Amino acid sequence: MSKNAKIYEVFPANANALPEGSGQNTAGRPQNPNLTDAVKTVRIQDFKQVYMYPCVRESLLTGIGGGFGVGALRVVWGTPIPKAANWAVGTFAFAALANYEFCQYKRMLEKSHMKRAVEIIDRKKAEKEAEAKAKREERRRLKEEADNKAEAKKSSWKFW
Repeated sequence: MSKNAKIYEVFPANANALPEGSGQNTAGRPQNPNLTDAVKTVRIQDFKQVYMYPCVRESLLTGIGGGFGVGALRVVWGTPIPKAANWAVGTFAFAALANYEFCQYKRMLEKSHMKRAVEIIDRKKAEKEAEAKAKREERRRLKEEADNKAEAKKSSWKFW
């Protein structure tokens, strides 16, 4: 190493790279996902139940209605049918996707509001329980004081 060499020049470019077999996987390198792996995860059952997923049914109906409306308007205005069909398909895709994303956003907001409501209800419940416990303790203390006063008033002997 030369006297005026800088430290960052001494180390190789891959100095921070993980060594082979460092726990990424058995081969030592992370596997990149590919299209065949993705296709293997798709099942026919998924397509049969697509309407059951949240927001999908409403989004598809909105897309179908919007696509039909825009396609019909384009045909009425004199656009050739293939071009109007392209507009209908594009409108379907855009409207369905936009409605789906908006619905997911509303669900996320609703979930966060519900979480907040549950936290508030739990906090109020804890406050009420603490208040009830304090009242019970106060009643118990007052009863003990009254019992002690009554006991003190009693004499230790009686006439028969």
